[in-house]
Amino acid sequence: MKKYKNLQLAFLIEILVGFGTILSISLMGRKGLAALAILALRPIVLEKVIIKDEKIFFRFFYKTLMSSLSITFIMIVLLILIMQFIPEWSVKLPPTEILLIIIIPFFLLTHGVIGLIDSSTFDNGK
Repeated sequence: MKKYKNLQLAFLIEILVGFGTILSISLMGRKGLAALAILALRPIVLEKVIIKDEKIFFRFFYKTLMSSLSITFIMIVLLILIMQFIPEWSVKLPPTEILLIIIIPFFLLTHGVIGLIDSSTFDNGK
């Protein structure tokens, strides 16, 4: 199995694509989701190396994924609570269809941030 040689750059690309997609969705609506296609260039641009210890890598990957999913879930619950119980704030939110589309790049953004933070400990072998 292989991983990206420079994990920090890989996660930085996720952050930039996630943030750029959120901006493009807010400007163009659903059509802005096409900005996620930029992420397909990551395997072409970044070099891969063979993983020496797969157990450590899978632990790192699982920790990053679970943290990102937890933060995304908390965001979804907070949005639902705001829309249901605080009508003054729900008026200021974008339409519901846009909020549901923004969840995908938000997950990508949080996965990149958490991965970037955790990758320093993974690269040091801790």
